[in-house]
Amino acid sequence: MYGLKQAPRAWYQRFATFIRQLGFVASTSDTSLFILREGTSLAYLLLYVDDIVLAASSTELLHQIIDQLRLEFAMKDLGPVHFFLGIQVQRTTTGFFLS
Repeated sequence: MYGLKQAPRAWYQRFATFIRQLGFVASTSDTSLFILREGTSLAYLLLYVDDIVLAASSTELLHQIIDQLRLEFAMKDLGPVHFFLGIQVQRTTTGFFLS
């Protein structure tokens, strides 16, 4: 599938279909951003080709989403994000610092 011209589109459609089944909704401003609202809990999933950044308002929700993704896709959890698309991410007490 990777060698075909239509591979990126097919992968995106496959992933987006599955993630919507979990309750995520695609952002209207960025098609690679998906948002999940479950009661007071909130999760953001950013997809870039085959890399994912996932943030959730609770550890429980985060692990629940990761477990569901693992059931459907072969994936590795690299833990907290340090670099993404050439951007260094540092967590601080007040939020994140990107450089």
